Amino acid sequence: MRRKKQRVMGKALPIVLALLGMPFITSCGKDVTAPLISLQARVDVIYDDDCDEDIDCVTTQPLIHHWIDRGYVKMWGMNSSAPSKFGAPALKVFQQYYGHEGLFTIGASAPACGLRNSAAWAAAVVDQFDAGDDCTHYTSCGTVLRQSVANYIAGGGTANGLVYVITGPLTCEEELRATSADSISPLTGAQMEQKYIKEFVLMNGFAPSGTETNCSEDAVACSRFFANVTSQNGFPPVYVVPLNTGAASVVTQIPNSSEPPTSPSACAAKSIGGSGKTKDEDALAFEFGVLGSTGWKISANSTNTVDASTGTNRWSGNKASGQYYLTTAYGASYFEGVLAQQ
Repeated sequence: MRRKKQRVMGKALPIVLALLGMPFITSCGKDVTAPLISLQARVDVIYDDDCDEDIDCVTTQPLIHHWIDRGYVKMWGMNSSAPSKFGAPALKVFQQYYGHEGLFTIGASAPACGLRNSAAWAAAVVDQFDAGDDCTHYTSCGTVLRQSVANYIAGGGTANGLVYVITGPLTCEEELRATSADSISPLTGAQMEQKYIKEFVLMNGFAPSGTETNCSEDAVACSRFFANVTSQNGFPPVYVVPLNTGAASVVTQIPNSSEPPTSPSACAAKSIGGSGKTKDEDALAFEFGVLGSTGWKISANSTNTVDASTGTNRWSGNKASGQYYLTTAYGASYFEGVLAQQ
């Protein structure tokens, strides 16, 4: 039975401190002044995640919904790019729990729906909060992305105004880019991205080279994306959070202290035998998309090349393609504070 839960409104004091440039504790244990992060306006976002593929979304989703409540984010569409049964339903559970039904549409990777067994935590969460739901009840993510961009335009959205954050395989993005003009929009998917996306922010790969799950999960899509989504082809910048350049050292307790024991995050933690911790590379990609580059080092304008058979990626600075990779410039506790919910 579906049960609506009370919305959690965490105060996120460390976020406020970071935004205001107030004293902060670094990982070195010294009091310093956190760099000023000036959020000039609400950020318009579309988001893809492989929720269910791993457990990261049980910390990323509370952050996203909290930032929606605080007015940092306007979410126009969200997709599960996981080829599993409960990815999209898990995203919907969080949407309902935080009282955001109707704010945005959730899609699923329809061709791959149910190809892989769901994680035990995802099955437990869906069974607890929305029993009977599965990926077959959701519109294909390429269509949801088209609708999301069209809704953004109809809502007065300006050119190059959408931040597209992807923390899973690039399956859904490639599905969007391959779409033709239709009743949703006279624009193709590629034209939508070229005209209305401000930047892509990906949690993907290694730097300068390596093989990482988000890329190898759909190596063909990953290879096509980096080969085609370039400044030479008229696309906006691509910012990549690699797995090995600092973000994975930032960790969050599951559930964190602002999440009550009745929350989906707590249910997920219980299903795996305790609270534990999860790495925050996904949340850090979202953080960059919303709060910007403070705390990050950005590589030179580069090109990332991906092997379509293995997903192994390699960065090269010899050609400027509007692709950049990010490295954390501050200790883990700085970002843990920014992401904190209390």
